Amino acid sequence: MKLVPFIAQNADAALAQIHEQLGPNAVVVSVRRLPAYGISRLWHHTGNIEVVACVSDEDTRHKTHTVPPGEDAYVPFSERVEPIAPTTPTPRPWRSITWLESLGLVPSLADHLEQKVCALHGNEPPPMPIAEWTAVRNVLASLWRPARQVMEGTGRPHVFVGPPGSGKTTALCKWMTLAVLAENQKVQVWRLDGETANTAEILTLHCEMIGVPVDRFWHAPDGPADLFFVDLPGVETYNTNALANLRVQVGALPQPHVHLVLNAACETSVLFEQIHAFAALAPEDIIFTHLDEERRRVKLWNFVLGTNCSFSFLNAGQKIPGEFHRAESALLFPCEIRP
Repeated sequence: MKLVPFIAQNADAALAQIHEQLGPNAVVVSVRRLPAYGISRLWHHTGNIEVVACVSDEDTRHKTHTVPPGEDAYVPFSERVEPIAPTTPTPRPWRSITWLESLGLVPSLADHLEQKVCALHGNEPPPMPIAEWTAVRNVLASLWRPARQVMEGTGRPHVFVGPPGSGKTTALCKWMTLAVLAENQKVQVWRLDGETANTAEILTLHCEMIGVPVDRFWHAPDGPADLFFVDLPGVETYNTNALANLRVQVGALPQPHVHLVLNAACETSVLFEQIHAFAALAPEDIIFTHLDEERRRVKLWNFVLGTNCSFSFLNAGQKIPGEFHRAESALLFPCEIRP
């Protein structure tokens, strides 16, 4: 891991430099105020700040990208881009289900979807492709489980859990920024240690930038607020002791809303393992991140069909607040049906 120093006038400028050069998963190692030099001492009592940051090797080790090397991976939600078809599945009578399978729907869940479609519409699909796709799309939409709407002002903290490198801190920063700047809400944040230290200094810098109080140790809220956010270090799915300790730590908080944050660019099998590992924490919903690195958004239907989970937010890109959308089934549909 390479340490990179940044010199800036304030936390806002330092944060912009870190995001531009190292990305949103950068870890701030240290922050210190530099003394003022020369004639600037006459009107400035202190100088710039020096921030030393790095990107952990874990961030790249835990990512398994499905976009072929050399492809331009970033696909904004607003663009209707045809996803890359990675496989050629066995043809089915309902060709649109075959197409969905080619875009990331696993065969067993494609079978499950086909059974539901045939139960409603029969074994023979309509002759017109658009009518067939409409029938399949409507069945998928009927299976969507919307996440519970956030109730502000309840005093219950929102806790972000997940594996290392899943983008928990970035998701928190995006949600917090929208709440403070777009909705004029009052927010309080806790950056807590877990079995390992919480090194997300970038969260502290961002809170300082938008005027949100952040604490390093849990205590009862200082006063009324609309939203309370708790950031915790990532935990590996194979570390059963750390997961057990995380469950105890989260359970000690007052009726927390637990959000499981997962990197959508990981392989489907890995994501199923992560959902299973964190199920003991009883997360209310899933926030999928790194969707700027995953063209096959159809694959997220695997977790609608194969789990009882709801999705709350879909996050793409590195900018804060950037693309941070309430999850809707329409965002996961392909742009058009192919004959």
